[in-house]
Amino acid sequence: MKVGIVGLGLIGASIALSLKDKVDLVVGLDNDLEVLRIAKERKIIAYGGTDCQSVPSDVDIVILALYPKAIIKFIQDNKKYWNKNQLIIDVAGLKNEIVTTIQKELPGVEFLGTHPMAGREISGIKGAREELFLGSNFIITPTEKNTQESIAKVKELALLLGVKNIYEMTPVQHDQLIAYTSHLPHLMALALVSAYEEGSEQIVGRSFLDAVRVADINENLWTELFLANKKYVVTELDKLIAELVDFKKLIAEDNVLELTEKIREIKIIKERIKQ
Repeated sequence: MKVGIVGLGLIGASIALSLKDKVDLVVGLDNDLEVLRIAKERKIIAYGGTDCQSVPSDVDIVILALYPKAIIKFIQDNKKYWNKNQLIIDVAGLKNEIVTTIQKELPGVEFLGTHPMAGREISGIKGAREELFLGSNFIITPTEKNTQESIAKVKELALLLGVKNIYEMTPVQHDQLIAYTSHLPHLMALALVSAYEEGSEQIVGRSFLDAVRVADINENLWTELFLANKKYVVTELDKLIAELVDFKKLIAEDNVLELTEKIREIKIIKERIKQ
């Protein structure tokens, strides 16, 4: 298998690191010469460049590891470079708009949306790690325009990354669920830090640090993600706010019985969603 990766940030470079000794070839594409220098120096890629001519035409899979809007623009600007023997995939955190748009833009080339559920607070190639995807979930969002052969090829790729679970769902289902499982936790962490109380760092415990771990995020990427998925994000925020209001009411009223029962019921649910 020969793989081309467009975008050598945290995710793209981590994919390259994980694949470099497991596939026949990994080449990289990035518009930042310093990133390319680091990628070559660390032997993250075999070679690379700043334009699509750096990706050989016999590459089996082209992985788009860019921001959602940048993925669409990249395809629109460079669709002449890809051929019917190649599979194009992306690894962005949103799927519906990307999949719908690109499958229209590339009628003769197969495009399949994917989302490896892994990341770090450190962005960029310097944060790349070979083990980033070990034990993680990997989402594939096929449509009627995708073949079983391509789905199998992506599953093979995911297993090479070391993922634990591979799930299939529609692009819309993905965006609905990701609003709850990813966007909401990041917003909660941001809100907790935003409500900072002077001097509280003196008595910070493990629970607080765990809760705010993902607040240290790439503000440009996450602003784009929140706004692009705002329909589902706002719905999940409404649900969360309603839960907080209920907790506030029970505590304010010293309602021991209902508060205890609510916590007990939540613990049962938590057991079901443990990985």
